[in-house]
Amino acid sequence: MANTAVSVGTSATLLIAKNDARIHLILQNLGSQEVYLGDSSGVTTSNGIRWANTNTLFEMSHNAEPFMFYYRGDIYGIVASGTGNVRVWEFTDTK
Repeated sequence: MANTAVSVGTSATLLIAKNDARIHLILQNLGSQEVYLGDSSGVTTSNGIRWANTNTLFEMSHNAEPFMFYYRGDIYGIVASGTGNVRVWEFTDTK
């Protein structure tokens, strides 16, 4: 398990790097900014997945329905202005 705090700016910011051992991931948006998510440093506020502001969770789990796979790659975030405040909690398979 690992947890971190990430300050997200108006340039694409790596929230969490690829990890093939990842089995569960929780991201929490504690800031007042909307954060836009993507899988590369090319994420923008125009092409990213909009993530609402103020203490909302984004959670992914291994084999969670309805998904038959789990994304273990990079996750980037960006805000339109100011600075976002994202918390990351990653669980890994230690077998």
